[in-house]
Amino acid sequence: MTKKLGIFRSANTTAEGPWSRHALSLAVVMVATGSVPGESFAALTYAGNCQMCHGAYDSGSGATAGGMAPALKGAKKNASATRAAIAAGGTMGTMGASWSDADLNAVALEIGGAADLGAPTPAPTATPTPAPSATPAPTTTPAPTATPAPTGTPVPTPKPSPTPAPTATPRPSPTPAPCADEARPEIDTIPSPWDANAGKELRFTVSALDCDDDSLTIKAKGLPSGATLTQEFDPDVRKQIATVSWTPGPEAVGTVHTVVFVAVDKDGNGHKKSVSIPRWTAIRVWPANTTPEAGAVEIVAIQRAQWSAGQSQLLLTGRIKFSRILTKSERQSLVADPVVITDATTHEVIGQANASVSGKWSARIPLDGGKVPCSVAVDFHGEMGSRPVKRAPSQCN
Repeated sequence: MTKKLGIFRSANTTAEGPWSRHALSLAVVMVATGSVPGESFAALTYAGNCQMCHGAYDSGSGATAGGMAPALKGAKKNASATRAAIAAGGTMGTMGASWSDADLNAVALEIGGAADLGAPTPAPTATPTPAPSATPAPTTTPAPTATPAPTGTPVPTPKPSPTPAPTATPRPSPTPAPCADEARPEIDTIPSPWDANAGKELRFTVSALDCDDDSLTIKAKGLPSGATLTQEFDPDVRKQIATVSWTPGPEAVGTVHTVVFVAVDKDGNGHKKSVSIPRWTAIRVWPANTTPEAGAVEIVAIQRAQWSAGQSQLLLTGRIKFSRILTKSERQSLVADPVVITDATTHEVIGQANASVSGKWSARIPLDGGKVPCSVAVDFHGEMGSRPVKRAPSQCN
């Protein structure tokens, strides 16, 4: 039942370390480009900065729960409410000082709130260009009637000299587009998230371009302890290339590090001129020799298993514990597959259940009284759980 998640990026792993029965290797990422999905950023930003206080978002209740601070519900989940909390100062102001309206809108949507900051400017209506009137074709002039040649000795007509072909005019070389005045440097899009394994080096690059060819430096904020950032200029592509290297230890397993990169250019005198728009990415740490697919589901539990003789139904409820470093889209991909319910003794499949993104599931399975199992088992992406059936008949299987 294990489903592959096609949205993970990971590094090769050879070091040994404790984990469950899943043990696969990740490929070392050297250089990658692509879009940073807003949803991945929002889920990781909320998990890394907000979830400890306000708790995880529960789609069933429409609010957050389980944190040290009051739960977020109703208008408190909106982006404008978060902006107000940042303006009020305190810990929230420190963490969210650099968040843009777009960032806050993405986080609000992740927890079921309204993206109510800013409003897109409508594009100007294009003025249609009138089609040119067709030029009428000229009237054909009839050829004149040939005059008969006079009788006599014809004089040969000399052949005309051939007209020399005109010399081809060379095309001018295209003029490169000039840089705008005071052009800011720009960092290329960075993939996210990056998946690392304990004991194995993760390496990826970040590139930046300055249109004026000024001296550039790429800076990073939020790199995990022990990570290094080295850089050099690549003259072939006219870009500054920064390389991030980090080998996480076992204590880093289960952590998510949100890292922001900026490029700073300097003039000929070494003075700072401008700073690029920030680019975000995230680094997640998995146990040694564990792929994100294998570590995504930690526990599958049956919380209730009871036989209802009056309804002739087996009533089940349960919970799936996902790795806390998964994004919402990754959990959605996992729960597209059902929880499979079996007789724990005969291993016969007796039903299925669909789980929510938060991991909750339930099932009502009609059964003949003589086929009620004494205990049931569940399987979800290779993780299993079991429980005795309460009030099962004495002749249970």
